[in-house]
Amino acid sequence: MGFGQFAATTQFFLYGKRHFTSTGWERHAASYEQPDILKSSDLALTDRVFMITGANSGIGKELAKFLAVKGASVYMVCRSKQRAEAARQEIVDAAGDGSGDRVHILLADCGLESDVRRVWEEFCSHRASLTKSEGGEPPTVRLDALVCNAGALLDKRTLTSEGVEVTFASHFLFGTYLLGSLALPCLEATNNSRLIVVSSGGMYNTAFPDWPAATSTGAAAASYDGQFAYAYAKRGQVLLCERWAASHPKVAVVSCHPGWTETPGVEEAYGQQKSWLEPLRTAWQGTEGIAWLCVASAAKIVAGSFYLDREPQVKHMAGPFFTEGSATKNSEEEVNRMMDLLEAWSNGRRPSESDVPAPITGPLQAMSRPIDLQRFMGKWYVISNLPTYFDKGTINNVENYSYDAVNKVVQVDFTYSSSKSSKSSLLQQRASVVNEACTEWKISPKIGVYLPIGLAYLIVDCAEDYSTCIIGVPDRRYIWVMARTPSIDVSTLFSLETKARELGFDPTTFNKVPQQW
Repeated sequence: MGFGQFAATTQFFLYGKRHFTSTGWERHAASYEQPDILKSSDLALTDRVFMITGANSGIGKELAKFLAVKGASVYMVCRSKQRAEAARQEIVDAAGDGSGDRVHILLADCGLESDVRRVWEEFCSHRASLTKSEGGEPPTVRLDALVCNAGALLDKRTLTSEGVEVTFASHFLFGTYLLGSLALPCLEATNNSRLIVVSSGGMYNTAFPDWPAATSTGAAAASYDGQFAYAYAKRGQVLLCERWAASHPKVAVVSCHPGWTETPGVEEAYGQQKSWLEPLRTAWQGTEGIAWLCVASAAKIVAGSFYLDREPQVKHMAGPFFTEGSATKNSEEEVNRMMDLLEAWSNGRRPSESDVPAPITGPLQAMSRPIDLQRFMGKWYVISNLPTYFDKGTINNVENYSYDAVNKVVQVDFTYSSSKSSKSSLLQQRASVVNEACTEWKISPKIGVYLPIGLAYLIVDCAEDYSTCIIGVPDRRYIWVMARTPSIDVSTLFSLETKARELGFDPTTFNKVPQQW
């Protein structure tokens, strides 16, 4: 064991004894903002909708009970029908008259792709049946928060019926990545929504490893370690939430740690060894920080953070004297690879890590196929981007191109609005075409006057019918995915994301630009 791993494991335990125990919770709770929103009689969650996985016991059940008591509609995703029904009855009894119509069971094993896809369809169908549509349009499915809490910690390597190691599948691949991917469009359509992933302090022990180790495949299958399989999945959840927080700014995406809590899962996983974690938290002490994330103002939640007891925490402590160190950190390239493989595996494809092409490096190139410059002119709506200083955090992004045949330049008018107001702003630019294919331009912004510079502006993809295009710059810092209409269908979006990957980008990191006309 190198120093980094030794420090990570040792300092995790020492830090945990101070912060993750019941006494740690009492110390943290003493500084909570008052009045406490969770204790307020004014907290009413009527009309809010929550989905919680692993909701029939422990933290999941405690959270479902709290939300139901406050009037929310709660969807309990559970594997066992018998345990789910018993837990639901307990919750309905606590919530009182009328709550039976608001507390629902969705039966699924979160370690199975087929179950996760089916249960999401069941949720959408049920919500749609309760929602009146207007003007013949499909009803909007409301989801205020998804809490990914389900999972398993096993001593022996065990495969699901779909051939994936249980801990990785339930905690991370399907129970978080796939379900979260399916839910994000609904969450983005619901104001002040959040996606909360219940990770663990166990992630402090490790970085996310190579894919065979994470999935317990190949040579790693013979040296399976249940504790590290769990820690790998939990570190992966934290990295995933960082990526999703950046690419889905309308949703407060966070990971969190419940502390060392007395639950059936802890009892089953640790048995007598749980004495090392004492004094254990009660179920409510482990849950209330997650309940706070569900109901607190979105403005108080720092997206992408790792929470414990209502406060963002450090994510690494593997250096000397609890400093971050580097032993538990992953490079951007490693996270990109993780995201690509999660996407493939969650859609029924099981390539090994070596089957995924190495990241494309080097300058971005303009497309070689020529475009009809006049046909390219006109209005383009920005669907997603890696934004510049000007368009970061804005809405209603539109590029309007017009060709000045006399001066042989393209006039580029970029309009955008602040996300906090409806006021529109204009950035004027002009560009000269520098290659015969008309796909490489030199562009100059106007700040009072047109600046005497020529910034590279590359058309790297354009649909044959000129319905979509992708614009980029050589150093790959900025990219704009655009279409002729403010919104596009799912198949077109998938095609554009595939093209972005072929160009060497990870489309999950792109900012989706809101269009609020």
